[in-house]
Amino acid sequence: MDGAKPKRQKEITAYLDRIEELEDGPATAVFYVEDDEDDFRQFVLPADFLPDDAGEGEYLTLTLARETAKTQTALDEARIQLGMRNEE
Repeated sequence: MDGAKPKRQKEITAYLDRIEELEDGPATAVFYVEDDEDDFRQFVLPADFLPDDAGEGEYLTLTLARETAKTQTALDEARIQLGMRNEE
Protein backbone atom coordinates (compact mmCIF):
# COMPACT_ATOMS: atom_id res chain seq x y z
CA MET A 1 0.00 0.00 0.00
CA ASP A 2 1.17 3.51 -0.69
CA GLY A 3 -0.21 4.98 2.54
CA ALA A 4 -2.82 7.11 0.76
CA LYS A 5 -6.14 7.53 2.52
CA PRO A 6 -9.12 5.98 0.77
CA LYS A 7 -11.48 8.46 -0.83
CA ARG A 8 -14.63 9.10 1.22
CA GLN A 9 -16.52 10.39 -1.79
CA LYS A 10 -16.11 10.64 -5.53
CA GLU A 11 -17.00 13.51 -7.80
CA ILE A 12 -17.98 12.81 -11.38
CA THR A 13 -18.33 15.43 -14.09
CA ALA A 14 -21.21 14.59 -16.39
CA TYR A 15 -22.50 16.29 -19.54
CA LEU A 16 -26.26 16.87 -19.54
CA ASP A 17 -27.06 16.01 -23.14
CA ARG A 18 -30.82 16.37 -23.07
CA ILE A 19 -33.99 16.31 -21.03
CA GLU A 20 -36.62 13.99 -22.46
CA GLU A 21 -40.27 14.68 -21.76
CA LEU A 22 -42.06 11.34 -21.67
CA GLU A 23 -45.72 10.93 -22.56
CA ASP A 24 -46.37 8.28 -19.93
CA GLY A 25 -44.17 9.42 -17.06
CA PRO A 26 -41.86 12.00 -15.58
CA ALA A 27 -39.11 13.70 -17.62
CA THR A 28 -35.66 12.15 -17.67
CA ALA A 29 -32.20 13.71 -17.85
CA VAL A 30 -29.74 11.94 -20.19
CA PHE A 31 -26.08 12.31 -19.21
CA TYR A 32 -22.76 11.28 -20.72
CA VAL A 33 -19.63 10.58 -18.68
CA GLU A 34 -16.18 10.02 -20.14
CA ASP A 35 -14.41 6.96 -18.75
CA ASP A 36 -10.70 6.22 -18.38
CA GLU A 37 -10.48 4.87 -21.93
CA ASP A 38 -11.93 8.03 -23.53
CA ASP A 39 -15.23 6.28 -24.22
CA PHE A 40 -18.52 7.83 -23.21
CA ARG A 41 -21.09 6.11 -21.05
CA GLN A 42 -24.71 7.18 -20.95
CA PHE A 43 -26.92 7.16 -17.90
CA VAL A 44 -30.35 8.50 -17.09
CA LEU A 45 -31.80 10.11 -13.97
CA PRO A 46 -35.21 11.58 -13.26
CA ALA A 47 -35.12 15.22 -14.40
CA ASP A 48 -36.51 16.37 -11.06
CA PHE A 49 -33.12 15.40 -9.52
CA LEU A 50 -31.51 18.30 -11.41
CA PRO A 51 -30.80 21.69 -9.85
CA ASP A 52 -33.49 24.19 -10.86
CA ASP A 53 -31.11 26.20 -13.02
CA ALA A 54 -29.51 23.25 -14.88
CA GLY A 55 -30.05 22.96 -18.59
CA GLU A 56 -29.13 20.92 -21.62
CA GLY A 57 -25.54 21.32 -22.79
CA GLU A 58 -24.12 21.94 -19.34
CA TYR A 59 -21.58 20.00 -17.33
CA LEU A 60 -22.68 19.05 -13.82
CA THR A 61 -20.77 17.57 -10.92
CA LEU A 62 -22.25 14.52 -9.23
CA THR A 63 -20.96 13.57 -5.81
CA LEU A 64 -21.16 9.96 -4.68
CA ALA A 65 -20.60 9.14 -1.04
CA ARG A 66 -21.44 6.24 1.24
CA GLU A 67 -24.32 6.73 3.67
CA THR A 68 -23.16 4.37 6.39
CA ALA A 69 -25.84 5.29 8.95
CA LYS A 70 -28.66 4.69 6.45
CA THR A 71 -27.03 1.48 5.28
CA GLN A 72 -26.77 0.18 8.84
CA THR A 73 -30.42 1.08 9.55
CA ALA A 74 -31.53 -0.80 6.42
CA LEU A 75 -29.46 -3.84 7.38
CA ASP A 76 -30.86 -3.82 10.91
CA GLU A 77 -34.43 -3.61 9.59
CA ALA A 78 -33.78 -6.47 7.15
CA ARG A 79 -32.38 -8.64 9.93
CA ILE A 80 -35.45 -7.95 12.08
CA GLN A 81 -37.80 -8.84 9.21
CA LEU A 82 -35.88 -12.01 8.38
CA GLY A 83 -35.90 -13.01 12.05
CA MET A 84 -39.66 -12.49 12.21
CA ARG A 85 -40.18 -14.61 9.09
CA ASN A 86 -38.05 -17.44 10.47
CA GLU A 87 -40.21 -17.59 13.61
CA GLU A 88 -43.45 -18.01 11.66
